[in-house]
Amino acid sequence: MLTIFGFHTDDNLYRKHAQILQRSAEKFDINVHFSEFSKDDWQKIIAFKPVFIAQMRRKLEGPILFVDADAIILKDIRPFFESIQEDIAVHYINGNRLISSTILINDTPNARLLINEWERRQLEQPERWDQVVLQELIDEWVEEKKVTLNKLPPNYTFIFDTSRRTYGDSVEPIIEQLQASRDKRWIDKYRSRNRFHQWLMRIPYLLKSTRKIVSRHNVVNNRAEKLGIDVRISIDDLI
Repeated sequence: MLTIFGFHTDDNLYRKHAQILQRSAEKFDINVHFSEFSKDDWQKIIAFKPVFIAQMRRKLEGPILFVDADAIILKDIRPFFESIQEDIAVHYINGNRLISSTILINDTPNARLLINEWERRQLEQPERWDQVVLQELIDEWVEEKKVTLNKLPPNYTFIFDTSRRTYGDSVEPIIEQLQASRDKRWIDKYRSRNRFHQWLMRIPYLLKSTRKIVSRHNVVNNRAEKLGIDVRISIDDLI
């Protein structure tokens, strides 16, 4: 049975996003295993994502699906993912660049070896982007026939705005990435400003940076509402 797993930090923004993702999964009776970490712990742990994923692969049984916490599941994904026989499944943008926001790891010896090796390599070179290290590893092992790969279609790593420009209107989002990291940039800007400018930034649609954030929040809240999820994201979650 498929289990979705992931992690999030303990701030209001990511906690609410994780709640939306969890409730969207539960709408389709999908097992969910999420872990919450403090921001300080998250920043201190070297190679956090590969280490966490490797630990979960050792801990959980059956096929497991890592999904970034700021995503939402819009349809029942179980039939699709439970039919995948390959060791690992991940999306490559235009067939070239791996995106690690959605990763299926089957419960096979080769998949376990692959994830353990990703953890080991990342710990050796923690300054490198983890998804680049993962792509190099997967491409190498696929060529050497050490592991089997299923390249996921873009429906399962669909970024709510930019994927439409990349893939056109023919792609229907199924797991949609809602990009909470964009709010982080707004938060950093907000905290660096004086009180008057902070007041201006809190007024919806007054400043371009705030309009973009409010527009993203509207997308998130619209997706949640359509699934009957009563969690809402707002500017108040950021300050």
